[in-house]
Amino acid sequence: MGLISGGLKVCLLTETFPPEVNGVSFTLAKLARGLSRLGAKVKVLRPKRSYKGADDEPWEEIDLPSCPIPNYPQLRFGLPCASRLCDLWQKERPDIIYLATEGPAGFSALRIARKLRIPTVSGFHTNFDLYLKHYRISLIQPLVDAYLRWFHNRTSATFAPTDWMIDELQNKGYHNLRMLSRGVDRELFSPKQRSEKLRSNWGAAREDKVVVSVSRIAAEKNLYLTCSLAQQMIETGKAQGGVIVGDGPELKRLKQKFKKLRFTGCLSKQALAEHYASGDVFLFASVTETFGNVVTEALASGTPVVAYDYAAPSEFITAGVNGYLASMNDEEKLRVNLEKILSKSRDELSEFKRSARRSTDKADWNQILEKFHSDLLEILHQVKENQVKSVSPSSVHNHTLLDETDKS
Repeated sequence: MGLISGGLKVCLLTETFPPEVNGVSFTLAKLARGLSRLGAKVKVLRPKRSYKGADDEPWEEIDLPSCPIPNYPQLRFGLPCASRLCDLWQKERPDIIYLATEGPAGFSALRIARKLRIPTVSGFHTNFDLYLKHYRISLIQPLVDAYLRWFHNRTSATFAPTDWMIDELQNKGYHNLRMLSRGVDRELFSPKQRSEKLRSNWGAAREDKVVVSVSRIAAEKNLYLTCSLAQQMIETGKAQGGVIVGDGPELKRLKQKFKKLRFTGCLSKQALAEHYASGDVFLFASVTETFGNVVTEALASGTPVVAYDYAAPSEFITAGVNGYLASMNDEEKLRVNLEKILSKSRDELSEFKRSARRSTDKADWNQILEKFHSDLLEILHQVKENQVKSVSPSSVHNHTLLDETDKS
């Protein structure tokens, strides 16, 4: 397009990044690595932390001011940082900025980028508005909805991971939406990772059925329902084990309540892959996801999924083939579906497992990242064209007014 020489210069601004373990962190690392592989010069701006990430990655990480998130000592919250960002971007101007947070740091970045006339795009990674009821502050949901819509509509494009999510955002008044799907590492997450030794440690024989779930152990993930259903299946003899993988503020309470389940805490990638593949059914009861990476990881591992019909499940699960779907918040249907798949014969369940693996054949990160890189170039081209068209005495006056408005 004749706009970029020496590779696209991209800033990714996020509040979570590896070695922190969560879906957003994992996705942002994939974006940084993929863009770097395609020749982009990537800088990751994230909250300052006391520990270091890997030294051998192709991007540069820059600290931003932050404070700890209550109940999540391993995570930090980005603070307002307009002066810091202004200095950084005046010294080395990026071609485009990807905002993965709508918090104070993201607001500062949006304001300064607009002032410096640097194009911005955003990613809709977290349904913060849906989290509120789990923390008893749902009264402010209309305000949060309005702010999120305002924030994302101030960028040149907002990337969302599924058709379902794009439809939801369009219905809420979001503009300029684009798809940024999610891939899955099919080499790591594979049926080959199934471990009879691990199952033996769970107390499960070869023919026994084990329900597995992987999640951050937090209120908004609906883990109480997950644990309740898994334990119910054990108590009624429909399953012989239940394993919950993950860490978070609700872990202690759930361990005390659900004595028949195994709670592993956080696991390494290899151990996580073995846990996915060694289960017989993956139960996903969360109703607050924008995607749900754990769903495609379970499917790639050959483990059929029982979930609600939205986000990743609606895109990847075919009922009666590689899992079952329930309408949103229909807990009884979720329970019935879990019983249904656990009642399958070993041969029937094996076919579900093969179908689960096949359903992720097209979840290719390389193709997704190439399209994302192409989208960024296209957006940048459009923004530059619009800026050229807007250079006139009246437009200069309008930009001055906009800058003054941003200061207020």
